[in-house]
Amino acid sequence: MRGDHPLVLIHDEINKYTTTSLHDPMKRIKLLCNACSKPIAKIPFYKSSKEDDFVLHDWCTRLPKTLRSHSAHPEHPLWRSRLEYTGSAVKCRICGLPCNGFYYRCVVCDYRIDVNCAFMPKEITHEAQADHLLTRIESSRSGVSKKECRACRVSIGESETYFKCNACDFYLDCQCALQLPKTIMHKFDKHPLQLSYAPIEDHKSQYFCEVCEEELDPGKWFYHCAECAQSVHSACAPLILQSEQGVNSFYLEGVYKFINIKFGHVEKRHFHQHPVSLAPGTENDGLCHECGSKLQSEMIWKCLHCNFACHCYHELTSLLDPFLGQRLIYILGENKRVIKQHRPQTSLEFYPSEMMRPETRHWKVDDDIQ
Repeated sequence: MRGDHPLVLIHDEINKYTTTSLHDPMKRIKLLCNACSKPIAKIPFYKSSKEDDFVLHDWCTRLPKTLRSHSAHPEHPLWRSRLEYTGSAVKCRICGLPCNGFYYRCVVCDYRIDVNCAFMPKEITHEAQADHLLTRIESSRSGVSKKECRACRVSIGESETYFKCNACDFYLDCQCALQLPKTIMHKFDKHPLQLSYAPIEDHKSQYFCEVCEEELDPGKWFYHCAECAQSVHSACAPLILQSEQGVNSFYLEGVYKFINIKFGHVEKRHFHQHPVSLAPGTENDGLCHECGSKLQSEMIWKCLHCNFACHCYHELTSLLDPFLGQRLIYILGENKRVIKQHRPQTSLEFYPSEMMRPETRHWKVDDDIQ
């Protein structure tokens, strides 16, 4: 998977052979896999012998090279791929989120899905609907004209994959169904925050998010500490490490829109004299030095030594034709879903209890690490 850089297995002797620390938000340590962009919280895992920021889960080194007859795209085989340009991303055709990790691509029609959606289970049990089985519905098989995700209250489009309870009128989009843990820890609160599904009865004051400091709609799922009366948007929950304001702007969804993006890579680029870091743009980053527009809620290159910052797509669009450039801008910065307001719903319980890779038997593991 990393032919130019040999991978080293990090096992029980982690402290003896490397200074790498495992992912721990409370210690402000962020270690994300370059394949799936999910936290590496246990050993063993693999690390590049030449790049400190290139790491892989043990099971991500065994991702199959080819997927055939995939339910979302049965017409052609899907080939495992990765981006050559650090500041770019692809838009997953299943979840609609940008991704800069490994993905699967159809070379015939350029259909692309990230590795998490590639192995999405066909059926799940969910604490929000504990007594019923939720079935994955492909976009082409949707027979319901009006569907709404119970978590984020956003309408599910005709082209989206979602989970449905066949016994009742209950729907979850694939992001909210699989990407939201039941409990999180936040540096602003010594207690765990639990995912809540309706206004808290003993919470008298107005709801607002401790991360972005914007108003919070308690009619949507959110995280809450009952002891300290603190709340966090579900979309802001992954920002525990950054604690930055406005990364999702005012278009907050159920899931953080950059959840499949690994930030933090630092390198020297030709457009600036100092090393720059790949980062999510915030309100404090101001305006782009290239085009003068806002950097908030975009993927940006940010200088580590001065106040220079610019959109990532500027370097690419200078090399591409106008049509591809505009398409890239859409993928990285302009894909926002419309949010609808609704009345609060009754309290529910939630699954899963922790972030983990869904189990599936619909693919074969490579025998050898590539």
